[in-house]
Amino acid sequence: MKVIKDDDMLRPIKAWTDHIEETALTQAKNLARLPFIAGNGVALMPDVHAGKGSTVGSVIATEKAVIPAAVGVDIGCFRGDMKVPLLDGTQATFIELETRTEPFWVYSINADGKVAPGKARCVKTRSNAELIRVVVSGGDEIICTPDHEFMMNDGSYKQAKDLSFNDSLMPLYRRWQTRDGYESVSNGKGSSKLTHIMVWEYFNGPVPEGHIVHHKSHIHFDNDPSNMKLMTASDHSRHHRTVGHSFNNADPVFQRMRLAGIQRRSANPLEREEMARIGKENIERYMRENPEHFANAVKDNGKRGALYLTSFNTSPRACDDCGETLTNPAALRWHKQKEHGYNHKVLLVQPIEERADVYCLQVEEHHNFALAAGVFVHNCGMNAVRLSLKASDLPDSLTAIRRQIERDVPLGAGGGHKRESDRDANLRRLPVMPNERVQDIIADKIVGSMPKLFDKISAQLGTLGSGNHFIEICIDENQDVWVMLHSGSRGIGNMIGTHFISKAKKTMEKYHIHLPDGDLAYIPEDTEDFQDYMDAVQWAQDYALENRKVMMEKVIAALRLTIPKDFTITQEAINCHHNYVEKENHFGKNLWVTRKGAIRARDGDLGIIPGSMGQKSYIVRGKGELQSYCSCSHGAGRQMSRAKARQTFTLDDLRKQTEGVECRKDDAVLDEIPGAYKDIDTVMANQTDLVEVLHTLKQVMCVKGN
Repeated sequence: MKVIKDDDMLRPIKAWTDHIEETALTQAKNLARLPFIAGNGVALMPDVHAGKGSTVGSVIATEKAVIPAAVGVDIGCFRGDMKVPLLDGTQATFIELETRTEPFWVYSINADGKVAPGKARCVKTRSNAELIRVVVSGGDEIICTPDHEFMMNDGSYKQAKDLSFNDSLMPLYRRWQTRDGYESVSNGKGSSKLTHIMVWEYFNGPVPEGHIVHHKSHIHFDNDPSNMKLMTASDHSRHHRTVGHSFNNADPVFQRMRLAGIQRRSANPLEREEMARIGKENIERYMRENPEHFANAVKDNGKRGALYLTSFNTSPRACDDCGETLTNPAALRWHKQKEHGYNHKVLLVQPIEERADVYCLQVEEHHNFALAAGVFVHNCGMNAVRLSLKASDLPDSLTAIRRQIERDVPLGAGGGHKRESDRDANLRRLPVMPNERVQDIIADKIVGSMPKLFDKISAQLGTLGSGNHFIEICIDENQDVWVMLHSGSRGIGNMIGTHFISKAKKTMEKYHIHLPDGDLAYIPEDTEDFQDYMDAVQWAQDYALENRKVMMEKVIAALRLTIPKDFTITQEAINCHHNYVEKENHFGKNLWVTRKGAIRARDGDLGIIPGSMGQKSYIVRGKGELQSYCSCSHGAGRQMSRAKARQTFTLDDLRKQTEGVECRKDDAVLDEIPGAYKDIDTVMANQTDLVEVLHTLKQVMCVKGN
């Protein structure tokens, strides 16, 4: 990183590259001269290049004003007061978790469908978001955005707005063992497991024979990985003889708590069923370990209880889930297992008028987490997914796959859905406007009328666009297949940005404010235009999110049509939003941070850094470098304009530079030739202090618009 400072610059420039084109450097210096630039100055990422008004690949922090920038995408999740259970035995709200600077451990479901520890961070994802209420069995209420995905009992996902009464959700069952104070955990798939054993074995493998997993703090419900220590059984016994035990089973207070817990569990049909299962296991163990005592205790049971047993085992029983009457208790047990599974049920799904800031977790590896309500949900959204397919599962020629995607996903700057049925379906997926004022602004002042607005946004939802937008199939270092896409809010986002840039310029003219570049016109925070802009941008972000979700669904469907082998999604990478404005705290102040062609890379943040269609791409984890405002590059970055690329390269160059990649090789995409972009390896080498590489991807198929 190098520092650039001229005498007339109010703030320094910090650059993560030695190669900055003259126009881009001039733009960065103009930013550094603005009086409302705050924090640590202007940060330039390794992929920096000239853009409209300000440099692409730049990060700035401002106080009390913003410069209208390109629109990015942030996924919404949960209202801030919703709670998450942590492995350390506590619960915390999303608001509390968002203030933490270090990662924390949550309950997740791994690729084998078992409960596992998940390393997580919390982020604020959206302001003033639309909300929906989901009530699950037991009465727990979950307030989230309509698009958030819940894990179903079969491991699939469904958005909150699409949940129905009696849907079965993936449950988290945590139980405090009354005998010794340890917690056991299960999701109803197989037997439960002591949580501290689960955590230890996740990182270290099976506990060796003759060893004990010890809680270093002596607090048995604190199952954070840092609290685990492996000891031999003899050392563990000796330790507790020396320091005493942390758990007093004879304590009257504990006994009252134990009985109260049993009574609470008895009131829940699912809990009663689980208690019966545990009791059965305990009785069977007692019978095996004490055969003589057991035989003496039950020697006359047959005579005493035969009539009662016969009556019980042959009497009808009603299912408390659906009301169906079964012929006997055995039939009831089979019915509950077969028809209802072992899960939580959805009782109510209801839109609410309230709007609020929302938050979500970023969970490494597993990409899901449990809520305090006892159900698992997905973490933040996607623009890259890993499939269960290997490279060898792909056909020798990917042409059919590319052409299927090009048929199913409208491409190009004017691309849109032609069929009325597609547009009608999209109308049901459009995000709700934050208020009538913003709806009127977008419809009347930006698009022209309400009918024109809805015609445009319904036609373009689920479309790719042009330029550097792409859909790719990639192979990583383990030969796993990934699908990656890049697109945004399509034409409507650009129209919103253009409208507010024009308004900002008029404000500058009105107050005789002279700027080095007219596109640096800003909107002061204490104006009506500021709130209108932020509301409109937020809606465009919501629209961009839904656009990418619809596209990804269409791409996955196209793959299922063209690849005979069945597959599932095994990992989703976090959304890497690269053009957006967000309020963040840096250097002790709450500032408006604008990332233009850069992504957030706090410690633990997951991101995607794509190269050009002939180079590599990367799945990365942020390192939280404060000097870059916890940011990194969003790609390779152009090293020449589109016009210069067309003057420099030929179609033969395009064919050579994209050899081995199934893609268009015609004049329409010549300006996207890999040679027009910076070398991605150099870009990555310049930001080793900003990110850690998790996966290296090589493109094998690329779809682009005209």
